[in-house]
Amino acid sequence: TELWRGSLPGPSRSGPAVGVGRVFVVTIDNQTVALDVESGKKLWTHSGISEVTGLLGGASPALVGKTVIVPYSSGELVALRVNNGRVVWSDSLAFVRKTDTLSTVAHIRGHPVVDSGMVYAVSHSGRLVAIDLRTGARIWDRAISGSETPWVAGNFVYVLGNDGELYCLTRLGGRVRWIRSLPRYEDPEDKEDRIKWYGPVLAGDRLMVVGSAGEVLSISPYTGKFLSKLELADHFSVPPVIAMGNIFFLSDDADLIVYR
Repeated sequence: TELWRGSLPGPSRSGPAVGVGRVFVVTIDNQTVALDVESGKKLWTHSGISEVTGLLGGASPALVGKTVIVPYSSGELVALRVNNGRVVWSDSLAFVRKTDTLSTVAHIRGHPVVDSGMVYAVSHSGRLVAIDLRTGARIWDRAISGSETPWVAGNFVYVLGNDGELYCLTRLGGRVRWIRSLPRYEDPEDKEDRIKWYGPVLAGDRLMVVGSAGEVLSISPYTGKFLSKLELADHFSVPPVIAMGNIFFLSDDADLIVYR
């Protein structure tokens, strides 16, 4: 049964965030809309910088207490008050040194992650940052480009770069602990059929990434050493999901594959 239907100023390519009686939605033209969860009534809107070019898909807002962290395709990361949409702080993850046309896309496609009072986010144009949730002060940043969600666990941040490198950095200082290069081509000799990797997710004592060619790699979170490889027949375009002791893979052929 349909409870309500609300109108948006434009299409949305990311999931909404829900909490404190509100639904927060980000549209592809960089507008955030807050709707009442009971009635669907529009409560407030916020507009970011308009961006002509962006990646397919988008990141959902991160809701923490009375603050919602909103990522935009312009590379803006904005903290807003949930009750009225007032800006608490904002930052830009656009990288100034751009070497080609693709690197000019500053889209924050991976979801921002909040842990222990810090916000972690990465942009496609080459900026990984850690920001103080309360003040908006940038604690550290690194020249790493990515379109996947960082994974924060304990004292470390794991992030998959667009260059096919998996990085492990310290959570507080952003120092690199290790870097692991992932296979880049299905045919490495002729350098054909480039592989796109998705993830990582942490399952127990191993990091897992899935490739577009159907390979699932398990990597040690402590050393970056390869632990195992699982070959699936399907192709993938989304990272796996961990829940209830299971790992779920969704293939491009709409097959749902579950492993213990």
